[in-house]
Amino acid sequence: MTELTLLSAFLAGLLGSAHCIGMCGGIVGLLTMNLSDNVRQSFFRLLPYLLSYNLGRIGSYTLAGLCAGFLGAQFA
Repeated sequence: MTELTLLSAFLAGLLGSAHCIGMCGGIVGLLTMNLSDNVRQSFFRLLPYLLSYNLGRIGSYTLAGLCAGFLGAQFA
């Protein structure tokens, strides 16, 4: 049973990657293109923007997962 659960989780992540490429990639591309040229051309100037976006994205997915897990536990 554990192998089936791990396979299901892997496949859900793999199939969900299209969402990440299409939505998250487009948003990051748009936000990055709106930065000035001197920021975009330097990795170290661009790094705080990329870190803040990705930390916000990971934090919001974590919060959504916590809420869904809490609600699921209430009905279980």
